[in-house]
Amino acid sequence: MRATAVAARPGPAPPPAPRIRGIGVLTGWGEGVEALPAASSGRRTGLVAVPTPVLGGDRFRRATRECLLAVAAAKAAVADAGLPEAELVGPGTGILYVSATGYAAANRAFLEDETSTTLHFPYTSPSAVPGEVTIELGVRGPYVNLMGGAPATLQALWLAACWLAEGRAERILLLAVEAFHEVRDLFGRARRLYAGPLVEGAACLLLEAGEAGGLRWASALAGPSGSDRVAAAVLEEVLDGARPGLVWSGATGAGRERAEARVLAGRGAPVTVPRLGEALAMGPLLALAGAHRSIAPGPWLLTATWRNDYGALLWPR
Repeated sequence: MRATAVAARPGPAPPPAPRIRGIGVLTGWGEGVEALPAASSGRRTGLVAVPTPVLGGDRFRRATRECLLAVAAAKAAVADAGLPEAELVGPGTGILYVSATGYAAANRAFLEDETSTTLHFPYTSPSAVPGEVTIELGVRGPYVNLMGGAPATLQALWLAACWLAEGRAERILLLAVEAFHEVRDLFGRARRLYAGPLVEGAACLLLEAGEAGGLRWASALAGPSGSDRVAAAVLEEVLDGARPGLVWSGATGAGRERAEARVLAGRGAPVTVPRLGEALAMGPLLALAGAHRSIAPGPWLLTATWRNDYGALLWPR
């Protein structure tokens, strides 16, 4: 397959990077950014499972684990922002939902569980997860689902910045949920797509309009033979002379990793955040949340790979 680079920065100028107002994180490592390990354990296989949140309310009795994780992470982000939940009610709040595992676990449960009824059918749709968040918090602003790995999350961050800059919403809940336990055999057959171990959980950022420098994002599709050339081209476009102070690398595959190392080496030796397992769509949000909490010097570079998709995003500090 011929390598094809696709610049993905629509519009005349990059939008300002949003302000991170609140953070909600639940993973198999624990609750909150502080629970994330300081360094990689070196494990390459297995599953870091997350406990199922317990939420009050009759309507949550049949909600799937993905839905419960989503609501818990969103409520944690709102609480972290110091906002009353009533302030999110109405068209001023938008929601972006990203996932690589999607609703596979809910579909399997519906098909194979003898106790499932038509009451559970709505939860086989990907919109069920953000739908529960909108019901719980009264969100009625713009809404988009993105199904994919970490590159889709970089696109979601770009969309959030555009929505806020254009005044489509006053705030955005950017949410990623990954549940593997029920479908771990499926991911066991697709280990070429991730480095492991698989980390379950949910991450939510509450974003508001910012005044920092422009956010830069680009994405590309490439076959295996051209992955290094495309990754290098994307990084050069996004960095545009900048030297990132912190790097989270979601690149998998020798070609992409070599290309990243080569381009970044030409700009000094930025700090690299260790990969704490494969969190798929959650990965960039966990890295961004960690950088924000650590007050690491910017700009922050996030890169990501999923199948043949490679993306990079530069977040000014």
